[in-house]
Amino acid sequence: MTQAIKAVLWDMDGTLADSEALHLATLVAVLNHHGIKADDDLHASIFGKTAREVHTLCCERFGVDFDYDQWSMARARHYVSEAINMRPRPGALGVYQAVRAAGIRQAIVSNSPRMLLEAGLRALDLQDPQLISISASDVRAGKPHPEPYERAAWLLRITPDEAIVVEDSPTGARAAIAAGMRVLAWPEHPDAAPSFPDGAELVFSEHELAAALGVQITS
Repeated sequence: MTQAIKAVLWDMDGTLADSEALHLATLVAVLNHHGIKADDDLHASIFGKTAREVHTLCCERFGVDFDYDQWSMARARHYVSEAINMRPRPGALGVYQAVRAAGIRQAIVSNSPRMLLEAGLRALDLQDPQLISISASDVRAGKPHPEPYERAAWLLRITPDEAIVVEDSPTGARAAIAAGMRVLAWPEHPDAAPSFPDGAELVFSEHELAAALGVQITS
């Protein structure tokens, strides 16, 4: 790498955790409770959005005025009860541990509320008193606004050019680019690559990701 990197900032859902299916399942469960059958393209519509944005989208799409507080509590209860079954994205934790072994600081920057982020950290055994994590509960504006990444850099006491971000969604990539950071885009499916913004560097495996970060993984 041409620039010395002091920190790697990870997105959580879809990047470190294979949790997108769980987020969708919580949404489908709440909709079913209200007698609403989810559309086949619902996942694509909510990908990368904050909880409040998903609430607004569903109210508009299905013509129902869900109470946001009750909606959020119902989704959170379902998510937390099922989070124990969450698995890491294949290859992701190997790179995460390689970055740690290289002595590079790390933070997790998520668009999920704090309660859901903590459930994910527990499921993946990533809880660490020294780990800086940013949730949607910690900022005024979530991704694609740059604030989550700007706040992580502030807490880490680094400048944007000293950070590198790993994201699986175009929404998160736009947030990191807006924050002035280098972005490694690691889409779950290669056919999603064209939707990422200019400036994001695409990688398609944990080995390509490790190489771009300048670290070695064991397998």
